[in-house]
Amino acid sequence: MISHRTLSQPVNRPGKPWRAALFVLACVAFAACDAVQQARAAEPREETGFGSNPGNLRMFSYLPDGLPDTPALIVVLHGCKQTAGEFARDGGWLALADRAKAALLLPEQKGLPRHFHDVYMPPWMVAMGGANNQNGCFNWFEPGDQARDRGEALSIRQMIEVMIARHKLDRRRVYIAGFSAGAAMAAVMLAVYPELFAGGAIVAGVSYGCAATVFEALRCMDPGIDRSPGEWRHRVLESAGAGAHFPPVTIWQGSADRRVVPGNQRELVEQWLAVHDIGDRPARVERSRMMTRTQYLDADGAVQVESVLVHGLRHAFPIDAAGARPCGRASEFVSAVGICAARDIAHFWGFTSD
Repeated sequence: MISHRTLSQPVNRPGKPWRAALFVLACVAFAACDAVQQARAAEPREETGFGSNPGNLRMFSYLPDGLPDTPALIVVLHGCKQTAGEFARDGGWLALADRAKAALLLPEQKGLPRHFHDVYMPPWMVAMGGANNQNGCFNWFEPGDQARDRGEALSIRQMIEVMIARHKLDRRRVYIAGFSAGAAMAAVMLAVYPELFAGGAIVAGVSYGCAATVFEALRCMDPGIDRSPGEWRHRVLESAGAGAHFPPVTIWQGSADRRVVPGNQRELVEQWLAVHDIGDRPARVERSRMMTRTQYLDADGAVQVESVLVHGLRHAFPIDAAGARPCGRASEFVSAVGICAARDIAHFWGFTSD
């Protein structure tokens, strides 16, 4: 969910420039191979010219055939060691967009090629490889990336604005979902730009404001950080500003996740119940062999917070690859467990045709 953060400009070690040159050549070669594989998939396309991009992210979009006038927009944020296109395809989001006739915005973090994942590298070497984060994780824990109008959060907002204007999308129907580091970044966006979204989904994520350093981020993930609902609420309201209106959110978690432990779901539920000023007594609880769904209603009877605990799921995004309406395909951090999370999340948001 996190990796080493680039904190300084790239530098060469004195006396050994050939090592740096070989490293750059290797990165270029591996990146070229990855680009060829992505092009063969013929899925999302990259877009440029979307603003100042202070977070130095890449922007991809997917516009299915037959879009209606002013369609909805779904922002999908990938996890570590994933690309935007891979997660959109494997997680079932492309299939959902095709059926629901919705546009997808797929921000992508700049990471090193997978051959360099989980191998210690100093920040100057990560930067030399052209990456913001070694493992391609969104930097949800960095103060400069989790605040309104700064860093990666602002880059994603700029992408949303360009998507709406460039493709004539419905500003009133913008949704955001993320997995793992992407889920933590989705929580950032819901906290600092609540006015942008009609709904959110956080899958294997952590609470907004949980961390401000990489070491705190690791503690948030495991064993987790327990704060009072009031403290969690304060962190969101302090960033969103007075008078903010927050969208409904669904919070997913695997019961066997050892990377982002299940206690994080409890903290997220407490945070968003407090933000919505809703008590902790659920209105509905649905249990099945595969999952437990819990819903909390506001004073008007509308579901504002939902939690979904997938039984036995480890750190992965759940899909249904073999059902009557299969979605996605199993891959690293995407598990076929008989539940199409993308479709289920869309139902929570109010999509009726998928």
